[in-house]
Amino acid sequence: MIGPLDSPNLTLLLTDQKGRPLPADDALDRAAALRQELRAADFVLSATPATAPAQSHLPLAAGGRGPAEAITLGAVATAVLPPMVPALIEFLRGWGQRNQGVRIRLAVAGDADGAVFDPSKMGAKAIKALVERLQARLVGERIRTPVGARQTSSAA
Repeated sequence: MIGPLDSPNLTLLLTDQKGRPLPADDALDRAAALRQELRAADFVLSATPATAPAQSHLPLAAGGRGPAEAITLGAVATAVLPPMVPALIEFLRGWGQRNQGVRIRLAVAGDADGAVFDPSKMGAKAIKALVERLQARLVGERIRTPVGARQTSSAA
């Protein structure tokens, strides 16, 4: 079971407020700053730039111009310790407020349904759904989305 424990299972996608890719220099700077803050906050085991395979499950940026800046998280800490997820979401909300003009979306690796989570809009139900998806990924289960829950970003 070492494979899933070591593999990244949560990807953060950084775009502008309309879902478009950030300008190249800004994207690199913002992503580097977020990775550094995440590592310092001990929410994740790793925070690295996403590679093409990790981005393959992400929605395209607005206009279909390809994925925006992405960060892959080794989210084992959040999957094993569900109480860490609300703290991670609050951290991401605060980061988003400090970094005006940047939108963060979360996607779980291996999620064929394409559910995307928006930390700025997540309530208790959405956080629970994210925890369930992370735990399913950790044990290698196929992630299942209830009908009508493809975009899990509401405040519910």
